[in-house]
Amino acid sequence: MDKNKISPEILNKVSTLENKQTECVVVSANNFDDMKKFLKTYKYHYTPYRFANCFCLPADFDDINILSNQNCVSYIFSNSEVKIENAECDFMNISALTENKFFGQGQTICFIDTGIFPHLDFIFPHNRVIKFIDLYHQSQTQYDDNGHGTFVAGVCCGNGTIENTHLGFATRANIIMIKALGDKGNSNSNMILDAMQWVFENHKAYNISVVCMSFGADVINGSDPLSKGAESLWKRGIVVVAAAGNSGPNKSTIKSPGNNPYIITVGALDSKSMKVADFSSCGPTIYGHKPDLLAPAVDIVACNNSIPPYTVMSGTSVATPIVAGICAIIKSRYPTMTNNEIKKFLLDHCVKITGDKDSEGAGYLKF
Repeated sequence: MDKNKISPEILNKVSTLENKQTECVVVSANNFDDMKKFLKTYKYHYTPYRFANCFCLPADFDDINILSNQNCVSYIFSNSEVKIENAECDFMNISALTENKFFGQGQTICFIDTGIFPHLDFIFPHNRVIKFIDLYHQSQTQYDDNGHGTFVAGVCCGNGTIENTHLGFATRANIIMIKALGDKGNSNSNMILDAMQWVFENHKAYNISVVCMSFGADVINGSDPLSKGAESLWKRGIVVVAAAGNSGPNKSTIKSPGNNPYIITVGALDSKSMKVADFSSCGPTIYGHKPDLLAPAVDIVACNNSIPPYTVMSGTSVATPIVAGICAIIKSRYPTMTNNEIKKFLLDHCVKITGDKDSEGAGYLKF
């Protein structure tokens, strides 16, 4: 067994497995095709994720031993638990960016979250939810058994149909919701990879310009699958916006995929005190400073999945859809801008608080 290729979490788990019990693992490949060829003779079903250069499969102690000794295997990860990482923003001067006519029209924002309730803010005067994908129950009917996804979508692009004081940002953008997190707000890496792969394969057909990921998993090392998956989407030209995490204020607490250097990672601003929120995860990561910037994240009001129609949440997963919505606005105003140019545009419009790049990145957005 090559222990250098196995995450400590998996090593601890497989050492206690009895009677050929299996553990779901994510195997990163040195060579995807060689790995696939090897797995064709494998006794268990596996799921390939070419876009992230990895495979998800069940494995027992002996399997881990065999896999770790294959040249085509780079690393064996745990099927990490993924959790949701839980906006009144006059000071950001968004109207200067929108000029009262750019509200994300012509753009599609994809949310990977807990689902979406058919709230009037999304479906009136016309239904902007152009696709709902349920990876849990394969339901064709929109629903959200947690509420987080509905809230996140509301922060990003609710149009304030019921109460126009609770407007989102990209109020004319189309919405795709992929339900990849369950009713408790958690999931596993393979479910998130399924969602990412769908975006990777379908983003052109649905004109997906922005993906919002208000969740996070513990970082294992620099090549973890969620981070690589998000990077693959970015390299497809998609703006990927992810939550920094709610594990602050300690250093090196940024969650995956927010640890990826390419994507836009959002930390939490307490807009009442104009300070970094205590819960906001901080860098550095192995790649350098994170988060990239801050957005309001404390006591934000947005869409609810039940009565009353609006509710209040806090967290970096609240800050993330603010930035995702602003990215859609930028794209609608400047259609030829690339994702790299949009990221630079955002960072150029930030105001520093203390200058600590590992807690605030470039600072908070102000246009």
